Amino acid sequence: MLAHTKKRPINMKEPQEKINSDNIVIMVSCPSLRAKHVKQYLEKQGCTYVDEKDELIDAKGFFSETTPANMLIGARGKENITQIQLSELTGIPRRHISDMENGRRPIGKQNALKLEKALNISYRLFL
Repeated sequence: MLAHTKKRPINMKEPQEKINSDNIVIMVSCPSLRAKHVKQYLEKQGCTYVDEKDELIDAKGFFSETTPANMLIGARGKENITQIQLSELTGIPRRHISDMENGRRPIGKQNALKLEKALNISYRLFL
């Protein structure tokens, strides 16, 4: 019997320190000329300094390809519906939707037109 498996979650960058329940997070905005002094002061007070640029993640790493499969996954997620619900709305078997999302089956123009109506998105994005 086949076991149902899910894709592993994307491993996000772990924070350098665990935040205790008595800690709070404060965002500070200051002139760039004073940033070094503010950072030094906060560190002397026992605060952890995190540069915003270190925390930003490039979206291209997550959405590297705009394939029809990725467009289908994104459109379904935007509408917050399951594969089963999409199957009922379009008449496309759930198994076929799964295969399309995993790139094992081309979407095709007829299915793209059905998906357009159900997902409120242009069929051209699926081709």
